[in-house]
Amino acid sequence: MYAQKSPEFTFNKKFITIKNDTKTSGNLYIYRGEIPKEELSNVNPILGKLIQEKTVLRFIPLIPFGWNQKYTLVYRDTVEYFELDTPEEYKHLSVKSIYPSAKILPSNLLKWYIQFSHPISETYVYDHIRFINAVGDTLSNATLSLENALISDNGKLLTIWVEPGRQKRDLIPNTLLGPVFENEKTYKLVVLKKLKDANGISMQQDFIHSFRITIADRVKPDINSWKIQFPIVNSKSRLLISCYESLDYGSTLNSVAIINAKEEKIDGNWQYTDHESTLSFTPLNPWKKGDYKILFDTYIEDLAGNNLDRLFDSEITDVKNTNHLSKEHKLKFSIK
Repeated sequence: MYAQKSPEFTFNKKFITIKNDTKTSGNLYIYRGEIPKEELSNVNPILGKLIQEKTVLRFIPLIPFGWNQKYTLVYRDTVEYFELDTPEEYKHLSVKSIYPSAKILPSNLLKWYIQFSHPISETYVYDHIRFINAVGDTLSNATLSLENALISDNGKLLTIWVEPGRQKRDLIPNTLLGPVFENEKTYKLVVLKKLKDANGISMQQDFIHSFRITIADRVKPDINSWKIQFPIVNSKSRLLISCYESLDYGSTLNSVAIINAKEEKIDGNWQYTDHESTLSFTPLNPWKKGDYKILFDTYIEDLAGNNLDRLFDSEITDVKNTNHLSKEHKLKFSIK
């Protein structure tokens, strides 16, 4: 059911109405949670609009009521409690994909990305993320603690930073605690089922992703070593770029473009394959004969945070690593 009734009031996700005795007046207050009467003075009511109608008072919350969330209603001297049950057909939150998707990863891995089935709640997101070792112990100080979660505009993609201070050598956290992950060890990334979606409904089960750690990656990506599989003229065949290593999902997304000899951008769709080590481009229109350039953003990174111009794990005073940065990274190809 999407609404429930009691002798005094009716409610659903968008509003609550209560029978109003026109002979006497009274205010209507709604509180989040099941609050005892003696504690009501210590909490604030939720925000919303109160509308006076002929026989009822209607309260419309600023944010719709959540499923499986308890509320306290106060009207005159009456205190009532209510809760909206989750509909049986409700599609519960789940993890659709995770990046990097490879099972063997460098010890200086810097970021994870979790793609959810629908928007997640931004409240205490990182409290529901764990890294555990082979014996089941939770790794401490493993992720960057952020007050505001790094969530995409559509609310479905969550970014998790592995604690950079531990992954970058010679910084104090690294010196005191060492890197987060150790070579040749196995770990699990766990998303606890307590994590909620934007409606306040938890996942139905924990999500667990296992991976193994190998040696650190301290080499910049080199586009000149990448291999292009050329498309066929007058077709919508895919152009493939084999990078020979997994790239960082977030920094590579929307950071590659193809232009023709007239400097016009070729419209199409980019995808990752082979554990994010191959870039695949499918054009919206058939390929034409001519010369093309593939343009790469400087900030495209590998899994260790090394981008096309610099190493992540380098000394700030390393002039060789910071000077003479390339202004443009490009590969050329022709279709005949």
